[in-house]
Amino acid sequence: MQNRDLKTLRMIARTGSFREAADRLNMTLSAVSMQMKSLETTLGAALFDRTTRPPKLTPLGRAVADRAGDVLDAEAALRALAGPDAPLAGRFRLGLVASAGPRFLPRFLQTAPGALPYASFDFRTGLSEWLEDEVASRSLDAAVLTATGTPPGGLRHHVLARDRLVAAARPGLPETAPFLHFAPSTGIGRLIAAALVRRPDLAARPRIVLDHLMTIRACLESGAGATILPEIDLEGMEMLRDPLPDTRTLVLATAEGTALDREATRLANLLAG
Repeated sequence: MQNRDLKTLRMIARTGSFREAADRLNMTLSAVSMQMKSLETTLGAALFDRTTRPPKLTPLGRAVADRAGDVLDAEAALRALAGPDAPLAGRFRLGLVASAGPRFLPRFLQTAPGALPYASFDFRTGLSEWLEDEVASRSLDAAVLTATGTPPGGLRHHVLARDRLVAAARPGLPETAPFLHFAPSTGIGRLIAAALVRRPDLAARPRIVLDHLMTIRACLESGAGATILPEIDLEGMEMLRDPLPDTRTLVLATAEGTALDREATRLANLLAG
Protein backbone atom coordinates (compact mmCIF):
# COMPACT_ATOMS: atom_id res chain seq x y z
CA MET A 1 0.00 0.00 0.00
CA GLN A 2 1.34 3.40 -1.01
CA ASN A 3 0.68 6.43 1.16
CA ARG A 4 0.20 8.45 -2.02
CA ASP A 5 -2.85 6.26 -2.75
CA LEU A 6 -4.25 7.15 0.66
CA LYS A 7 -3.63 10.84 -0.02
CA THR A 8 -5.53 10.56 -3.28
CA LEU A 9 -8.38 8.72 -1.55
CA ARG A 10 -8.59 11.48 1.05
CA MET A 11 -8.74 14.12 -1.67
CA ILE A 12 -11.54 12.26 -3.47
CA ALA A 13 -13.46 12.03 -0.19
CA ARG A 14 -12.94 15.77 0.32
CA THR A 15 -13.96 16.89 -3.18
CA GLY A 16 -16.46 14.14 -4.06
CA SER A 17 -14.95 13.79 -7.52
CA PHE A 18 -12.12 11.90 -9.23
CA ARG A 19 -11.68 14.78 -11.66
CA GLU A 20 -11.54 17.47 -8.98
CA ALA A 21 -9.06 15.38 -6.97
CA ALA A 22 -6.90 14.95 -10.09
CA ASP A 23 -6.87 18.71 -10.69
CA ARG A 24 -5.91 19.52 -7.09
CA LEU A 25 -3.20 16.87 -7.00
CA ASN A 26 -1.86 17.84 -10.45
CA MET A 27 -2.52 14.32 -11.76
CA THR A 28 -4.32 12.91 -14.78
CA LEU A 29 -7.77 11.42 -14.32
CA SER A 30 -6.51 8.02 -15.46
CA ALA A 31 -3.69 8.09 -12.90
CA VAL A 32 -6.20 8.77 -10.11
CA SER A 33 -8.39 5.91 -11.34
CA MET A 34 -5.43 3.52 -11.50
CA GLN A 35 -4.36 4.43 -7.96
CA MET A 36 -7.81 3.72 -6.58
CA LYS A 37 -8.02 0.36 -8.39
CA SER A 38 -4.59 -0.52 -6.97
CA LEU A 39 -5.73 0.43 -3.47
CA GLU A 40 -8.87 -1.67 -3.79
CA THR A 41 -6.79 -4.64 -4.98
CA THR A 42 -4.42 -4.25 -2.02
CA LEU A 43 -7.28 -4.09 0.48
CA GLY A 44 -9.34 -6.77 -1.30
CA ALA A 45 -12.49 -4.67 -1.11
CA ALA A 46 -14.49 -2.23 -3.22
CA LEU A 47 -14.11 1.35 -2.02
CA PHE A 48 -16.28 2.92 -4.76
CA ASP A 49 -19.69 2.29 -6.21
CA ARG A 50 -18.90 2.41 -9.92
CA THR A 51 -22.52 1.96 -11.00
CA THR A 52 -22.88 5.70 -10.60
CA ARG A 53 -21.22 8.48 -12.56
CA PRO A 54 -19.01 9.77 -11.09
CA PRO A 55 -18.15 6.80 -8.82
CA LYS A 56 -19.08 7.37 -5.20
CA LEU A 57 -17.42 6.11 -2.07
CA THR A 58 -19.02 3.10 -0.44
CA PRO A 59 -19.57 3.15 3.34
CA LEU A 60 -16.34 1.11 3.61
CA GLY A 61 -14.60 3.59 1.31
CA ARG A 62 -15.61 6.47 3.58
CA ALA A 63 -14.37 4.59 6.64
CA VAL A 64 -11.02 3.84 4.95
CA ALA A 65 -10.69 7.49 3.92
CA ASP A 66 -11.31 8.58 7.51
CA ARG A 67 -8.75 6.14 8.93
CA ALA A 68 -6.25 7.07 6.21
CA GLY A 69 -5.93 10.39 7.98
CA ASP A 70 -4.38 8.59 10.98
CA VAL A 71 -1.79 6.93 8.73
CA LEU A 72 -0.93 10.17 6.95
CA ASP A 73 -0.71 12.08 10.24
CA ALA A 74 1.67 9.42 11.56
CA GLU A 75 3.78 9.72 8.40
CA ALA A 76 3.91 13.51 8.79
CA ALA A 77 4.99 13.13 12.43
CA LEU A 78 7.79 10.74 11.44
CA ARG A 79 8.98 13.12 8.72
CA ALA A 80 8.92 15.99 11.20
CA LEU A 81 11.20 14.01 13.53
CA ALA A 82 13.73 13.48 10.74
CA GLY A 83 13.44 16.77 8.85
CA PRO A 84 15.85 19.73 8.91
CA ASP A 85 13.73 21.55 11.50
CA ALA A 86 13.09 18.43 13.56
CA PRO A 87 13.21 18.50 17.36
CA LEU A 88 16.05 16.68 19.07
CA ALA A 89 15.19 12.97 18.94
CA GLY A 90 17.03 9.79 19.86
CA ARG A 91 19.02 8.28 22.71
CA PHE A 92 22.13 10.23 23.70
CA ARG A 93 25.12 9.54 25.97
CA LEU A 94 26.01 12.40 28.33
CA GLY A 95 29.12 12.39 30.51
CA LEU A 96 29.75 14.41 33.68
CA VAL A 97 32.63 14.94 36.04
CA ALA A 98 31.48 13.47 39.34
CA SER A 99 31.46 16.82 41.18
CA ALA A 100 29.09 18.31 38.56
CA GLY A 101 26.47 15.59 38.94
CA PRO A 102 24.80 16.84 42.13
CA ARG A 103 24.86 20.39 40.81
CA PHE A 104 23.38 19.89 37.33
CA LEU A 105 21.75 16.47 37.05
CA PRO A 106 18.69 16.94 39.31
CA ARG A 107 17.55 20.01 37.37
CA PHE A 108 18.24 18.32 34.04
CA LEU A 109 16.22 15.22 34.97
CA GLN A 110 13.30 17.44 35.96
CA THR A 111 13.27 19.75 32.94
CA ALA A 112 14.54 17.66 30.01
CA PRO A 113 11.45 15.42 29.54
CA GLY A 114 9.22 18.43 28.97
CA ALA A 115 11.69 20.42 26.88
CA LEU A 116 13.03 17.47 24.83
CA PRO A 117 10.16 14.95 24.68
CA TYR A 118 11.68 12.88 21.86
CA ALA A 119 15.15 12.58 23.42
CA SER A 120 16.41 10.27 26.16
CA PHE A 121 19.78 10.22 27.90
CA ASP A 122 22.23 7.75 29.41
CA PHE A 123 24.82 9.11 31.84
CA ARG A 124 28.45 8.29 32.61
CA THR A 125 30.88 9.89 35.03
CA GLY A 126 34.64 10.23 34.74
CA LEU A 127 37.58 12.61 34.78
CA SER A 128 37.59 15.62 32.45
CA GLU A 129 40.37 14.41 30.14
CA TRP A 130 38.75 11.02 29.64
CA LEU A 131 35.33 12.58 29.06
CA GLU A 132 36.72 14.99 26.47
CA ASP A 133 38.46 12.12 24.65
CA GLU A 134 35.21 10.17 24.66
CA VAL A 135 33.34 13.09 23.08
CA ALA A 136 36.09 13.49 20.47
CA SER A 137 35.84 9.80 19.56
CA ARG A 138 32.01 10.00 19.52
CA SER A 139 31.76 7.42 22.31
CA LEU A 140 29.90 10.14 24.21
CA ASP A 141 27.59 12.66 22.56
CA ALA A 142 28.48 15.45 25.02
CA ALA A 143 30.05 15.90 28.45
CA VAL A 144 30.13 18.34 31.36
CA LEU A 145 33.77 18.84 32.32
CA THR A 146 36.40 21.25 33.60
CA ALA A 147 37.94 23.35 30.81
CA THR A 148 41.67 23.86 31.10
CA GLY A 149 42.28 25.65 27.81
CA THR A 150 41.17 25.80 24.19
CA PRO A 151 39.08 22.76 23.24
CA PRO A 152 40.79 20.18 21.02
CA GLY A 153 40.13 20.36 17.29
CA GLY A 154 36.62 19.35 16.36
CA LEU A 155 35.16 20.09 19.80
CA ARG A 156 33.33 23.09 21.19
CA HIS A 157 33.04 24.29 24.78
CA HIS A 158 29.82 25.93 25.98
CA VAL A 159 30.25 27.61 29.36
CA LEU A 160 27.95 26.41 32.15
CA ALA A 161 29.55 28.05 35.20
CA ARG A 162 32.66 29.85 36.45
CA ASP A 163 33.60 29.15 40.06
CA ARG A 164 36.12 31.01 42.21
CA LEU A 165 38.85 28.92 43.86
CA VAL A 166 39.43 29.37 47.58
CA ALA A 167 42.02 28.14 50.05
CA ALA A 168 40.19 26.49 52.94
CA ALA A 169 40.99 25.08 56.36
CA ARG A 170 39.50 24.92 59.86
CA PRO A 171 40.65 27.67 62.28
CA GLY A 172 43.83 26.87 64.19
CA LEU A 173 45.03 24.18 61.76
CA PRO A 174 48.61 23.11 62.72
CA GLU A 175 51.35 23.92 60.24
CA THR A 176 52.18 20.22 60.09
CA ALA A 177 48.73 19.31 58.78
CA PRO A 178 48.86 18.21 55.12
CA PHE A 179 47.64 19.92 52.01
CA LEU A 180 44.84 17.83 50.49
CA HIS A 181 45.38 18.02 46.74
CA PHE A 182 42.61 16.86 44.44
CA ALA A 183 44.17 14.57 41.78
CA PRO A 184 46.73 16.81 39.97
CA SER A 185 46.30 14.88 36.71
CA THR A 186 42.69 16.06 36.34
CA GLY A 187 41.43 19.35 34.93
CA ILE A 188 40.58 20.83 38.32
CA GLY A 189 43.73 19.27 39.79
CA ARG A 190 45.91 21.19 37.33
CA LEU A 191 44.11 24.42 38.16
CA ILE A 192 44.73 23.78 41.86
CA ALA A 193 48.41 23.06 41.17
CA ALA A 194 48.74 26.39 39.35
CA ALA A 195 47.05 28.23 42.22
CA LEU A 196 49.24 26.45 44.76
CA VAL A 197 52.38 27.97 43.21
CA ARG A 198 51.14 31.36 44.42
CA ARG A 199 50.50 30.05 47.95
CA PRO A 200 53.89 29.02 49.41
CA ASP A 201 52.28 28.68 52.84
CA LEU A 202 50.16 25.82 51.52
CA ALA A 203 52.77 24.43 49.13
CA ALA A 204 55.18 23.94 52.07
CA ARG A 205 52.80 21.54 53.79
CA PRO A 206 53.09 17.76 53.38
CA ARG A 207 50.92 16.79 50.43
CA ILE A 208 48.27 14.08 50.20
CA VAL A 209 46.68 13.41 46.80
CA LEU A 210 43.02 12.40 46.82
CA ASP A 211 40.62 11.87 43.95
CA HIS A 212 37.31 12.10 45.78
CA LEU A 213 35.69 15.40 46.75
CA MET A 214 33.69 13.98 49.64
CA THR A 215 36.86 12.51 51.17
CA ILE A 216 38.52 15.94 51.08
CA ARG A 217 35.43 17.54 52.65
CA ALA A 218 35.43 14.95 55.43
CA CYS A 219 39.12 15.56 56.16
CA LEU A 220 38.57 19.33 56.20
CA GLU A 221 35.64 19.03 58.61
CA SER A 222 37.71 16.95 61.01
CA GLY A 223 40.62 19.43 60.88
CA ALA A 224 42.92 16.93 59.14
CA GLY A 225 44.24 19.25 56.45
CA ALA A 226 43.92 22.32 54.20
CA THR A 227 42.96 22.48 50.54
CA ILE A 228 42.18 24.60 47.50
CA LEU A 229 38.84 23.93 45.83
CA PRO A 230 36.07 25.78 43.98
CA GLU A 231 34.10 27.68 46.59
CA ILE A 232 30.83 26.04 45.53
CA ASP A 233 32.27 22.62 46.46
CA LEU A 234 32.67 23.80 50.06
CA GLU A 235 29.08 24.97 50.55
CA GLY A 236 27.66 24.25 53.97
CA MET A 237 31.07 23.91 55.65
CA GLU A 238 32.35 26.17 58.43
CA MET A 239 35.84 26.93 57.16
CA LEU A 240 38.29 29.76 56.94
CA ARG A 241 38.19 30.66 53.25
CA ASP A 242 40.72 32.77 51.43
CA PRO A 243 39.49 33.70 47.92
CA LEU A 244 42.01 33.29 45.11
CA PRO A 245 42.15 35.03 41.72
CA ASP A 246 41.84 31.65 39.98
CA THR A 247 38.58 30.22 38.63
CA ARG A 248 37.32 26.84 37.48
CA THR A 249 35.18 26.87 34.31
CA LEU A 250 32.68 24.08 33.80
CA VAL A 251 31.67 23.58 30.18
CA LEU A 252 29.48 21.40 28.04
CA ALA A 253 31.79 19.81 25.46
CA THR A 254 30.26 18.80 22.13
CA ALA A 255 31.63 17.56 18.83
CA GLU A 256 31.12 20.08 16.03
CA GLY A 257 28.20 19.41 13.72
CA THR A 258 26.52 16.76 15.89
CA ALA A 259 22.91 16.82 17.07
CA LEU A 260 23.82 17.92 20.60
CA ASP A 261 26.21 20.54 19.23
CA ARG A 262 23.32 22.10 17.32
CA GLU A 263 21.18 22.01 20.48
CA ALA A 264 24.02 23.02 22.84
CA THR A 265 22.45 26.31 23.97
CA ARG A 266 19.20 24.63 24.94
CA LEU A 267 21.02 21.72 26.58
CA ALA A 268 23.23 24.11 28.57
CA ASN A 269 20.14 25.99 29.78
CA LEU A 270 18.52 22.74 30.91
CA LEU A 271 21.68 21.82 32.83
CA ALA A 272 22.61 25.14 34.37
CA GLY A 273 19.51 27.31 34.10
